Amino acid sequence: MTSPPFVAPGPAPSLYLEDFRLGMRHRSSDWVATAEDLRAFGEVSGDLHPMHLDPEGAAASGYPGLVAQGPLGLARYFGTLHDSGIVADTVLGLLDTHWHYLLPVTTDTKMHYETTVTSIRRTSAGDRGVVDRHIELKDAAGRLLQWGTSAFLVRARSSTPGAGEGVAAPVTLEWGRALAECLGADGDFSASTQLFDGSIALASEKNTIQFRIYRGEILEVTLRTPAGPTFTVHGTERAWAELLTADRNDFVVRAHRGEFSAGGNAYVYLQMTSTLHRIVETARTMTSTEASR
Repeated sequence: MTSPPFVAPGPAPSLYLEDFRLGMRHRSSDWVATAEDLRAFGEVSGDLHPMHLDPEGAAASGYPGLVAQGPLGLARYFGTLHDSGIVADTVLGLLDTHWHYLLPVTTDTKMHYETTVTSIRRTSAGDRGVVDRHIELKDAAGRLLQWGTSAFLVRARSSTPGAGEGVAAPVTLEWGRALAECLGADGDFSASTQLFDGSIALASEKNTIQFRIYRGEILEVTLRTPAGPTFTVHGTERAWAELLTADRNDFVVRAHRGEFSAGGNAYVYLQMTSTLHRIVETARTMTSTEASR
């Protein structure tokens, strides 16, 4: 499988919905928060705490130097995104942002953002779509300072899906039904589920879907079943995006690293290892085929 495209720092042509790919990565240009930046942000936000403006005030709060207001790291992300030009002419609006603060951002620290596209879906209007992102703010040593997720609305180049346009929003009902159709032609999947009667659920932080399976056949893909799932495989949107676009199917390795976890009947989960391998491999093939169109 070809690795997702990487967008380098610096000005670039604006991307339309059709240009985004699951797992696409972008590294921003480096930036440094100066004392002037902290004061200007404080004037706008009203956060003029001494730790942001006065070295002695920062020291009294336990910091070796001026520490930036937490939201400055988030606000600057959108500035670097605008500077890159990636969506300067195509963005229509911000839909949500969830942000986490791990380490203080101090003045004169060189930093950059790393963005991974975790989901792409066209809206019912047809002329636009939603792109979800996982974002990390790191210093020059690679330490993770802040991270979060954010979705934005972007223009589509065409108001109708292109020929063969697939589903690039993992762990959604539409994606699950497309996956089930592919698994229906997979003899190995059928063989591995001949003795199974139950439901396998796949989950992200936003969605959960269930595959109702009986003797080698997927009966339905649904949001819920009367008895609930036999077991559930959990992973973040980023974890699913990276698994489906990695160079190899390393689900077991990623599960051991804690990127995926299982809930429900752990005994059946372990018995169904070969089935999960076929599900992941088929989803990876579906993703690769879509990316090549």
